[in-house]
Parts: sequence; C-alpha cells; structure tokens
Amino acid sequence: MHSTTTLAFFLTCVGSLCSCSSPTQKNPIHTITPGMILADVEFLSSDEMNGRHYRSKEGKLAAKYIADEWEKAGLVPLHGKTSMYLPTNDMRDSPNVAAMLQGTEDKYILITAHYDHLAPKRSGKDRIYNGADDNASGTAALIAMARVLGELRTKYKSSIVLVAFTGEEAGLVGSEHFAKSEPIPMRSIKALINLDMISRGDANTIFLEGSSGAPRIALALSNANKEIGLTIVKGKHPDWLYRSDQQPFLEQGVPAVFFSVEDHEDYHQVTDHADKILPGLAAKTTKLTLLAALELAHPVP
Repeated sequence: MHSTTTLAFFLTCVGSLCSCSSPTQKNPIHTITPGMILADVEFLSSDEMNGRHYRSKEGKLAAKYIADEWEKAGLVPLHGKTSMYLPTNDMRDSPNVAAMLQGTEDKYILITAHYDHLAPKRSGKDRIYNGADDNASGTAALIAMARVLGELRTKYKSSIVLVAFTGEEAGLVGSEHFAKSEPIPMRSIKALINLDMISRGDANTIFLEGSSGAPRIALALSNANKEIGLTIVKGKHPDWLYRSDQQPFLEQGVPAVFFSVEDHEDYHQVTDHADKILPGLAAKTTKLTLLAALELAHPVP
C-alpha cells in the first residue's frame, strides 16, 4: 500500500488519469508489473526470434513488434517523420525505432535501449543467443513505458522520446547513426537515460553510471527513487559509459546516464534465457526511469 502523500507526489509528477478513470483505479505507473516485463522478454528472447541480430529478418521482426506496441499505446513518430522506423545508411540493417509523447516546447527527454543481440552459433546443441537480459529486458522496459505514457493526459513541456536502437552489439551502429543524422537536434536533448541489461543480479540493486556528469538527471532519479526504493550503486564502472548507446550522445555533449547490472555468467552466452531474469528488478528500474523522465519533462501548469 502507498500512503496518501506518496500518491500525491506521483500525481504531481504525472498529472491526471484519463477521463474514464475512477477513484479506485490504479494510477498508470502501477500498471508496470513484473509479469508485463516478463511477457515481452519471453517473446523477444524466444528461440523463434533467433537472437535478433541486426541484419536478420528476426531483427526486423523485433523492430516491427516494438513499433506496433508503441502505436497501440498512442505514441507518435518524431517531428517530420511519418514512420517510427529510422533506417540507417545500410539497408541490410534493421532500423532504429523511435516514438514520442509530444511536449509543448522544442526540448526532448530520451529513454533508450538496444533491441538487437547476436547471430546464432554455427554449430552446437544450443545455437541461439537469446539475449533475455541483454537486452530484451531494456526493450521490454521501453514497451511498458509506452503503455503508461499513452494513459497520461497532462501536457509536458518536453517531449518524452523512446528510442530502440539497432546494432549495438555490432559497435553502436544505431546510436551512432542517430547521433550523427540528428532526427532530433542534439542541442535540444535535455537528458538521455539508457537501459542495457536491467534484470539480473541482486533483486533490488541497479548500477548507474554518468550521474556525476548529469546532476539534473541524478536529482530526478533520486527523487523518483523515494517512490521505488531501489539500491542504486553509482560510479562503480565508469568504463561502462563507453560500452553502450549513450556514448555517441555523450560525445556531442548530451547529458546522459546508463542503467545496467553486473556482467554475469550468461552474458553473451546462449544461456541468457528468459527464465533466468528478475522481472521484478526490471519493473522497478522501468518505473524509476519513467518517473525521473516525467519530472525532467516538466508538467505544464
């Protein structure tokens, strides 16, 4: 149960519910459940998805799944785009996928994760790199956040943009292309929170890198964590900032942070299966990220 004070804090951040809500209906943040996260992780990391390599038909299928879920949630393409698909310069690649809850000003809060993983092994009894934690977990978080954003009726000053990157495992292919092609001007991005592996390790612990260089994001995350109650380990692995999709944005001066867990025995192994993830940890990290993003986006009075 949450206290009246805590509920009031949340409603201040996210505004009113849809007009059909009743006083007893859950507020949108609590619709993010471990079961919701697990269901999307199970689909994305199933053997049928064959590892979601960025140059495979399954990679393109994953992109379609994400875009379809975001469209159903009510999000829209970026300004000037008619599609949520943002192709790279190489048509062999599956596309980046981007959608937003539109704000009132030309400012943006980005929440990102890569959806690709690795191509199957050439031989062996188990050939498929399922990539449940890496990074079906972060992708499932983006899908869950879209469903919440679609329920909000309060306007925000900044647009909240979800981006699912392609080709992270091939050397940040998708994020490099996004940062260079600028479908959103880099100068207009106020904050970026990247999620890459958020569902293993201790059930209540997540690791955060980049907070010292992004104090405004760090404050919003601290405020949000009063509601969520995660143990956040800061600054233990500074090298992680250069190992995932926040790097190209940091190089252009965008304030960015990175959530992840410690590398584990199934990292980049065919044993990274959905039945090993901690969906509760992923759900808490998803809620934490979204609450912080809503604060950074600033509700319109």
